[in-house]
Amino acid sequence: MPSAGPAGRKHRQGVTLAELLFVMAIMTLLAAMGVPRISQLISRAGAGRAIGVVASDLEYALSLATRQRKPVRLSCHCPAGTYTISDRATGTVLFRRRIGGPDGEFRLTGLSFSATTLDVFPGGITSGGLTVTVSSPETTRQATVTSAGFVRVIR
Repeated sequence: MPSAGPAGRKHRQGVTLAELLFVMAIMTLLAAMGVPRISQLISRAGAGRAIGVVASDLEYALSLATRQRKPVRLSCHCPAGTYTISDRATGTVLFRRRIGGPDGEFRLTGLSFSATTLDVFPGGITSGGLTVTVSSPETTRQATVTSAGFVRVIR
């Protein structure tokens, strides 16, 4: 209910519909301007988490070969966005991860290995170096494993 002011003017309480719509339009514009940047940040964070998981899995392959005291093989099925760790002698799959593709864990656009397979021996030595690359629409990240069994995330 309006109240009388000092000069007999009535002061209204609350806001009009036009004012409310104006404020909502400004907030919508500001939110729309921020959405592309937030999308980029989410995509980059996903690739960062994915390469961390890949590096962890590379270390797992090294420790698995040492624990089992027999060689294991890391192989990539890159078009499908998956890689496996299997017993080198029997081919039995010990571990599998689907990391790429639209229904993968991180919804990446690309997964690639510099070599199709990598043999990991019980002493922590590998058959050669390997570079793993994961890609999202906004960024690319890489992890490497050396022939001495040292794993690191590059970028």
